[in-house]
Amino acid sequence: MKKYFTFFGLFALAALGTLHAQQNSALGSDFQSIRKEMVAWDAVRGEWLASSMEAMADKKPTPDRNFPEEYTPAEMFNAMPTATQEKVRGQIQRSTTNSDSISRTKWNRLNSFTSRTPNCKPVMGRTYGDPHLKSFDGATYSFQTVGEFTLVKSGSGNMNVQVRQRNQSDDFSLNTAVAMNVGGDRVCFYANEKPDGNNSTPLRIGGEPIYVEGENYYLEHGGTISRSSKNDYVVTWPTGERVKLDASQTGGMGFYNIAVEIYPCADNFDGILGNANGRSSDDFDVRNTQGGIASSNWNMGVFGSTNQRDQVLEKEYLAFLAKDFARQYRISPEESLFDYGFNQSTFAFTDESFPRVHRTLGDLNDDDRRRAQRECERRGFTGYDLSACVYDNGFLRIEPTPKPTIPNRTTGRQLDPVRTPSPNRNPGQKPFRERYPTPIVEEPKVRNTSPIETEKPVVREPIKPIPQDPGAVSNPGTRPVSTTGRGTVKPVEEKVNVPIKEPQVTKPERTEPIRNEPVKEPEIKRPERTEPIRKEPVISEPIRTQPIRTEPIRTEPVRAQPERTIPIRTEPVKSEPRYTPPPSNPVPKPVQRPASTPVSTPVTTPSKPITTPIRRGG
Repeated sequence: MKKYFTFFGLFALAALGTLHAQQNSALGSDFQSIRKEMVAWDAVRGEWLASSMEAMADKKPTPDRNFPEEYTPAEMFNAMPTATQEKVRGQIQRSTTNSDSISRTKWNRLNSFTSRTPNCKPVMGRTYGDPHLKSFDGATYSFQTVGEFTLVKSGSGNMNVQVRQRNQSDDFSLNTAVAMNVGGDRVCFYANEKPDGNNSTPLRIGGEPIYVEGENYYLEHGGTISRSSKNDYVVTWPTGERVKLDASQTGGMGFYNIAVEIYPCADNFDGILGNANGRSSDDFDVRNTQGGIASSNWNMGVFGSTNQRDQVLEKEYLAFLAKDFARQYRISPEESLFDYGFNQSTFAFTDESFPRVHRTLGDLNDDDRRRAQRECERRGFTGYDLSACVYDNGFLRIEPTPKPTIPNRTTGRQLDPVRTPSPNRNPGQKPFRERYPTPIVEEPKVRNTSPIETEKPVVREPIKPIPQDPGAVSNPGTRPVSTTGRGTVKPVEEKVNVPIKEPQVTKPERTEPIRNEPVKEPEIKRPERTEPIRKEPVISEPIRTQPIRTEPIRTEPVRAQPERTIPIRTEPVKSEPRYTPPPSNPVPKPVQRPASTPVSTPVTTPSKPITTPIRRGG
């Protein structure tokens, strides 16, 4: 019995919410027929979808889910029966055409996802590896740059995805961070450096680190974040677009392989993943400020070719992509969705001179090329994906990256009726009414314009006489009844004849209302107009003064004669040496050691020559 009361009580609350929404709908009365169709399909899910669509039209937060599914508004719309979708789609398209400009903008926000017919299939663009690009229209090539770029942006402004590329070496770069505008919520993922130093989680929402405890995290404006593994995420927009992030690592550096899924029939797109117009030949055109094509270089050679001419053309095209094409999609500080550390901006992550050298498969040695090709073929890669896999695995040993698939959460899923609605929100999150309290709107006080009523005279009723004997009244001075032993003795009543007076009815005095004479405001005296006195300017003749010419006085210079000084000759003073006595303490005499006896050596004296006298002449 309690369950039935709970169910009917919640149904009554939903009905009251519908009545309140009818009175305060921003889309007018046209939306009420849409709401009725949705509530007729499902009282709980339909009411949530209608309220969420109104919030999306006004760019406001969507209410909490009170059903078990993790659907976004676009997914819930696709879960409705086809007949209900057609009715709602037709009403929205008619309202878009017939409404005024302000309402038309709001209806267009709903028309962007409700107008998708089953023939409108999603298309996928990718940036992966070191990194390689595959546009929405199928154009493929490498994009070796360093900086922050617009990956894809919708013309309605509902979707914006930006990517940060950091250099892994002098020749190769990787996707190290992603920032998104998910229908009004700013979501960022960081594979390496965190802007706040908190390395426990890669996710930031509005600049705050967020931990996804379960499989899903609900964003305030209707989007969701699903986690399939530790660092692999799928972000779903309230209008149905999706981004898949696969975390990987090479050389001790983390990076993301990014896949973006959009609906080209519902919006206009632009970015380094192309424009999704079905033509791959214009995805890498460089446009001028007027939107025309400034330059195009489609003669890029053959990727992975061993032909020398093709390799030259390929390197020229790589230089064109890294300079001219990349420059038009570099973001400014005002456009950036990333979080930054102290004294940082997008310029701290920009290097337009990168890469120093452009590498092709022709620069890979034969052994590494054959090894990488065997590994990639074993994984089932063919065509361009095979060449990209050989490039990544041959140069950087990056694991082969196959094309991802993003499953549709509504396919093959049956929605059971909600018997007991219960809130389905993030763990520990406050209810919607506490997060976004409704402002109390005071009713305007109505000024009483009726004339002031004067006090009515009080009409007193005539005093009715007490019924008694005619011509007599009881004496108020009667003694009380006294008792004796013989019986009860009644007091003797004295009858006094009192003439009966008729009650006088006082007529109310007629009060004349006081008429207040209006206070006459003092007259404002206008200032007297005075004629300005025009003074004639006095023209004074300048007095011409004759300059006084002074004759210069010639002064004779005084010639000073130098004085001759005679040098003074000084005689040297001869000083006699003074005798100083020996010190008083006797100086100890040195100890004489006995001398050793010298060994006599014979002295040889040279013999004198004997001279013989010579006789002369006889």
